[in-house]
Amino acid sequence: MGNESTGSEEPVREVTINTFEIEQYRSLRGEILRGTEDGNQVMSYGLAAIGIVITAGMTEKNSVFGFSLFAILIPGLSSLVLSLWFGTLERIARASFFITGIESRLKLALRAPSLPTWDVWLRAKTRGKRHSNHHFWTTEYSGFLLFVFLLVGPLAMSFGLGGADITSKTKLIVIAIAACAEVGFLIWMLRRVKQWKQWLSSIFGPDS
Repeated sequence: MGNESTGSEEPVREVTINTFEIEQYRSLRGEILRGTEDGNQVMSYGLAAIGIVITAGMTEKNSVFGFSLFAILIPGLSSLVLSLWFGTLERIARASFFITGIESRLKLALRAPSLPTWDVWLRAKTRGKRHSNHHFWTTEYSGFLLFVFLLVGPLAMSFGLGGADITSKTKLIVIAIAACAEVGFLIWMLRRVKQWKQWLSSIFGPDS
């Protein structure tokens, strides 16, 4: 009788675990959707705010205020928006990475190891390309490069702004300090990009 009871409990346990996995899957899919929506909002409102500041800076380009906007505020605001936007990409990548583990475990439970699943497929190597998978990197890289331009471009332009109200020596000092801060920020961002790429290139396992 005891063995029969244990045998009947096993299928129930498997169903419970699989149900839990499916609920996790749905929850993480919702997290990916919310991350995508949040990223679009950050990008839209962030670029609008940067555009307003650029317009204000151009109208005051012969003043210290205009110089300050291009040398300090625009790069700083662009850094903030880039960090917030990339944070949404990290949320998506983490959720997708964890989903690969769920997909692998469900395929094992279904005894269907060759069953195609989306997040695992994204990480599979592209045929004929040794170091490439199916993830579409272009969109993220384009956004990243756009913000790098918004960091470097205004900083370079600021040297020609300010008029006679500010000396070249003062400009160089301010620009040098701002440039050092931006270099530090970009190094920090590159570390985040490395982790983000790892999430999007590997499959979740017991040691993850």
